[in-house]
Amino acid sequence: MDPNLLAELHGEKWRELSDLARRNRLDPAQSARFLDLYRAASKDLSQIMTVAPDSLEAARLSTIVHRARNHLSSVPAGGLSGLSRFFVVSLPVCLYRLRWDVLAVTVFFLAVSVLAGVWAGTHPEVLETFGDRAYRQQFAEHDFVEYYKENPNGFFAVGVWTNNAWIAVQFVLLGVTGVFVLQGLIVNAVNVGFSGAMMFEFDRGADFFLYILPHGIPEISCIMLAAAAGLRLFFAWVVPGPQLRRTKLATEARSLLVVAGGLVIMLLVSGLIEGFVTPNPLPPVLKIGIGVACTAAVVVYAAVLGRRAWSARLSADLDAHEAGYEIVATDR
Repeated sequence: MDPNLLAELHGEKWRELSDLARRNRLDPAQSARFLDLYRAASKDLSQIMTVAPDSLEAARLSTIVHRARNHLSSVPAGGLSGLSRFFVVSLPVCLYRLRWDVLAVTVFFLAVSVLAGVWAGTHPEVLETFGDRAYRQQFAEHDFVEYYKENPNGFFAVGVWTNNAWIAVQFVLLGVTGVFVLQGLIVNAVNVGFSGAMMFEFDRGADFFLYILPHGIPEISCIMLAAAAGLRLFFAWVVPGPQLRRTKLATEARSLLVVAGGLVIMLLVSGLIEGFVTPNPLPPVLKIGIGVACTAAVVVYAAVLGRRAWSARLSADLDAHEAGYEIVATDR
């Protein structure tokens, strides 16, 4: 390959790579473009060094590739760079990837809840397994509402947060079993349905929705997300596709652990709503609106940043050379 001809054909791309290597920050699309240009320029440099290592083109391209390599391997400017990648790329792209999984899990959970509630509400013998009429009346008229008011707001919020965060992390980590997630979903859905049936039995349906929806919308959304991530791990080793089973599982596990970290943060917000908003004598529309707004914010966050990162072919996984699972093939 003639170095002059190669410079004529690819010179514009070399200049673009040099320009990107001088920038302190790159958005997801620019980062993807930078990696493509770097790989192509490295290949061009290898060809030039084979035929004309002392040429001006070799020296010029070597400088550009060296600058780009330093840009790729340089230590981040500060600790905030890792947090920035987590919130701008890793977490939103994981949420975006799981959008259809979350929808399917949510439909399943709501269907089981409604069916359990209708079944218990239309079969008195089922409700009697929870206790006699006096016990159920005490639950519907006092215990259900008092649960949100009997402890100090801050203490209650922290307790709810730690409990829900632990459940979410378990769903993600133990989701590889498949059974754990399905069992947890069904048990929680049935509990919600049966609780609603007992509330409606004594005409307390309005209280049921008023006290469960403000925090329940963001909280259940987080649990559904955790369940979707866990089931994605399960299918990664059951149906790995063209990849090796261990490779597919490792790839998904590294990425989906990001979801577990994000859920801890999102459930903190849900816990604060349950501790301070749910028992507060605010207008019902406002209380439920706060829960809806929090969930909508997460959806928009995932849709905007996640879609952008997904379009740029970015992921939450480690780079190939850091992951250590790829086998490099050589030409023979």
